[in-house]
Amino acid sequence: MVSAAVADFDRASEFVTSACASAAGWSADIHDPRAAAARSVLQYVWDSATGWIWVCSAPCEAFARASVSASRETGAGVDAIRGRLGHVIWRAATGQATDPAPGVSWEVELASLLASYAGTTQVWHVTNRLQDGGHFIVLYYREPSQEAGMLRPFALPASARGRDVLPVGELREVIRSVSGMDRARHPEWFGV
Repeated sequence: MVSAAVADFDRASEFVTSACASAAGWSADIHDPRAAAARSVLQYVWDSATGWIWVCSAPCEAFARASVSASRETGAGVDAIRGRLGHVIWRAATGQATDPAPGVSWEVELASLLASYAGTTQVWHVTNRLQDGGHFIVLYYREPSQEAGMLRPFALPASARGRDVLPVGELREVIRSVSGMDRARHPEWFGV
C-alpha cells in the first residue's frame, strides 16, 4: 500500500515544494512551478529530538487522493503507514535520508506518507479532510537515542490565498505552544 501510494503521488508530479528551516527562514526547492500557484495543503514535520523542521506543499487534489485512499485502511495498513512515516522522519531528521527507489526522492516519499497519514487521523475528519487546503502539522515526539516515537498531528486553517507557507518564526511558536500544552496534559508521552 505504501509503495503504491508513493508511486501514485510521484506520477501525479503535483508534489510542489520542499524546504528546510534555517535561522534566516525557509529555503525552498520548487519541483513544479505551475503547481506552486494551486490551492494547497501545506504539510510540516517537526522532530522533537533534533529540532529539524520540514515543509512541503501539495495541491489539494493530490493530497485528497492519498489521504482518502489511506482513510480506507484498517489495522495493519494504518500501522504500516504510521511506522514508515516515523522511520522516514527519523532518517531525514538525523541526516540519513535516502531515496526509497530509483527516481523517487525521499522528499516525495515523506510528502506522500504525510498525506496518507493525514487520512488515518481524526484531525483530517474534523477539518473536513482539508478539502480547502490548510496546514497539516505533525510533531514527532521521540527520545534522542530512539528511532521510534509518537506522531502528534494537528491542523491550522489555510491563508486567504490557500497556498502560503507559515513563516518559520510563527511555525516555531505554534510548535512551542502545542508541545508545551501536550507536556502539561500528557506527561506520559514524554516519559514523565
